[in-house]
Amino acid sequence: MKRLFPFLVVLIFFNTAVLAEGKYLNWFDITTKTRKRIDLGGGKLQAEYLPGQWQNIKTVQIDSISVSHLPPRISTHFFNLNNGKLRVAVAGTGLVYDFDETNGILSRIDRTFYAGYNFGAAVFLRQDTLYSFGGTGFWNFSKALTYFDESAGEWENIKAQNLGPQATFNGFHGYDKQSDLFFSGGSEFQFFLKDEPTKRDKQCYAFNFKTHTWTLLGDILPELLQAEAREILWTGKYFIQFSGDIIYIIDPVNNQVSRYQSVTQRYQPAPLMYAHDGLVYLYWDQEGGKRITFSVSELMKHSQLIGNFYSPSSNLIYYIGGGVALILLMIVFNFFKKSRRKNYIDLDAQELSLLKALLSADSTGLSTVEVNDLLGLSNKTLDNQRRLRLNIISNINHKLFLKYRVEFAVIRRPSALDKRQSLYSLDPEIAQYLKPIV
Repeated sequence: MKRLFPFLVVLIFFNTAVLAEGKYLNWFDITTKTRKRIDLGGGKLQAEYLPGQWQNIKTVQIDSISVSHLPPRISTHFFNLNNGKLRVAVAGTGLVYDFDETNGILSRIDRTFYAGYNFGAAVFLRQDTLYSFGGTGFWNFSKALTYFDESAGEWENIKAQNLGPQATFNGFHGYDKQSDLFFSGGSEFQFFLKDEPTKRDKQCYAFNFKTHTWTLLGDILPELLQAEAREILWTGKYFIQFSGDIIYIIDPVNNQVSRYQSVTQRYQPAPLMYAHDGLVYLYWDQEGGKRITFSVSELMKHSQLIGNFYSPSSNLIYYIGGGVALILLMIVFNFFKKSRRKNYIDLDAQELSLLKALLSADSTGLSTVEVNDLLGLSNKTLDNQRRLRLNIISNINHKLFLKYRVEFAVIRRPSALDKRQSLYSLDPEIAQYLKPIV
């Protein structure tokens, strides 16, 4: 059910009237260690003093226009800013709010009007800047790396200099402030246009914000990936993986995995989980229900170190004799030499067919209708056609940029005959590279 949830939310979002009444912006107050929320219909700040018992604290000023784009069901990411305000990002959308609790003012600070592509994204605060990596929506797993530009009120793209994980969704994803690295691995992903089961990425990566590069750290401990039922929480230092009666405590910086398995005290994952200052808070209901709190340090006291979180693949070379190693190195050298000669580019069937069609097109290029027909998008809604088409073209441009350092390989320009339509063509420099190999 967890895998289907993001897509059900998308379906509800686009088929239900958007009303503010009966909706709440929820968060966990790290100062009082209680849940708080804003009743968007009544304009009240409320706090939960006892499970399920909410009390009004003060009136909140809310601009009705600022909440008009909220989906019927709201899930939030929240962060405390240095200026005393609370920043709230609504999951699956580009909506961002600042809440001034002292003065009781909720303000929308973004100017975006899109939603649905980033459910389940990793959202985090780095140096007072809000980031959103990956997620899923519109029958696709997003690899988008974005940050919120507060001055422009828009989400801006970060262009990675190399390819990273297969996806960033429902895996080990978290920003470590001390090392200034974003860790990502073990994601669930699948190809929606193919009849294939959900897969799990076996590798772990780290993203460097200074160089905008991904580093492959190695293969994740198989025991963590083989768990059938897993829920993963990032505490800011550790990943906590709940797998039945077993809890794994994972330290990505020191590359260690410990296993907690106690017959006296057991913990189960909850629908709502918060972590702060070494404590984990589990809630079993959005409005009320029981709450359980436990300390990560206490878990560690009753846990056993079982191995590394990830193991570099290059470790295997140490078990190979000198003569065999030399032979393997020669094979690898010849392989890459041939690959470079062929100018191999990792393109899927859709991307390859579009490039072939653009290469054989005349100087005017291909129209939007022709591209949609080629990609098999004609039977989808206009909005879905546009999103899927732009996503495929974005993937092509990114792969060709990494290979040839050409900014936009596929060029889009308005049609002179119909301003509502666009024409797509190849950059002449890219065309001369691709003709011998596509």
